[in-house]
Amino acid sequence: MPDHKDADQVLSERERGLHAEPLAEPHDAPPPLPLPSPGDRTAWDSPATRWAWRWHTVRTGLALVAWVAVWFALYALTQTVFPLASVVFVPYTFYAAYRLLMLLAGALPDVFRMRRTLRGHPWQLIENAEHGLSAHPAAASDKPWIAVPDPTAPGDPDARLPLLLFAHPRTRWWTRRMRSGAGAQQRAEIGVLWLCGDPRADVVIAAPPSAAARPGARTAPRRLLHLRQRNALIADRQHGTPAAPLTADPVVSDPSRPALSHPSTSRTMRGRMHRRVLLFAVVWPALLVTQVALVVRDDRDLVGLFVIIVLLQLTLLPLHVVVLVSTRRMTALLATHPWRPVDCVIRSRGRAQLVTVGDQVLTPSPWRVYLDQHATHLWIAGDPRARCMASAPGGARPVSLGPGD
Repeated sequence: MPDHKDADQVLSERERGLHAEPLAEPHDAPPPLPLPSPGDRTAWDSPATRWAWRWHTVRTGLALVAWVAVWFALYALTQTVFPLASVVFVPYTFYAAYRLLMLLAGALPDVFRMRRTLRGHPWQLIENAEHGLSAHPAAASDKPWIAVPDPTAPGDPDARLPLLLFAHPRTRWWTRRMRSGAGAQQRAEIGVLWLCGDPRADVVIAAPPSAAARPGARTAPRRLLHLRQRNALIADRQHGTPAAPLTADPVVSDPSRPALSHPSTSRTMRGRMHRRVLLFAVVWPALLVTQVALVVRDDRDLVGLFVIIVLLQLTLLPLHVVVLVSTRRMTALLATHPWRPVDCVIRSRGRAQLVTVGDQVLTPSPWRVYLDQHATHLWIAGDPRARCMASAPGGARPVSLGPGD
């Protein structure tokens, strides 16, 4: 007959087995996503944020290198292997020049503006932020938007300001997840919005970290995007009123002295002229030396490079000269007219900004340098009926204004 264990022995073995082999905890549920540390005074204090910004900077630099490298590869292909590839090379040359200009004038400066914003503001988490692809009542243009709380009305949960996503390659990731046909997983990727900055000025938005990312990036925000909101909102259609300035506007110390004698105005205009003259003195002589070297070398394979330099000289060199002359004229105007404070109303119409001073309507043309949308006081130098200069109180950002319509 088989041996039978008594009940005490069986119970004792079961207890030893439970203690020896505890039940494994389930690993199917993903770990919770990391959140910004409450102890961080600014977003930049977080190592994960700094890592995300560095990776964003590296990607921007790689894109810059890639456009140039592909151009040289196509050029070598047309010269040595497949001459008919010029059908692709010529259109690519113009498109690559456009993308390089966008990178140098837009994406690359945005890297440093993004760092400045991250160093000055903490992260905010906004769950299930309202968004849309059509016009928002408080927006100055018909662009996709994401609504965030209005900082001027912290007690009103319904007060919202739109963050406008202007046409840019980096905004496509966001707009694809805002469409009505987006899947649930795509919508979940923007379910929690990371926001850093002031929605009325410069902000940085990001998607939350991904649990599926590589180990070094599982705590870092993704898809960093810098948005400039200064001209994106219409003041008279916002929820609430603009925030009052922290300090009173500075006064003109001596109304009889020319505006250029003001220290901040003189420093700004001197810096502008020095930068533009330095660029003129370095870039165009370098291109001229390159042309001379190509002529001396007499290499027919480099004719395309010579032609591209000629095109740059015919298009950008006259524009650079016009900028220098315009800067000189602005400096001369500031040297002959004093600053005087005026009341103003600033509004946007499409991409244009209209500044009303008294019965005169002015616009910052032709360079589209905008003034603060919420400003109600300006310093003016010159006759508003003709070309004049304007700046926010303090004189540190002079802008040329001309008669509008």
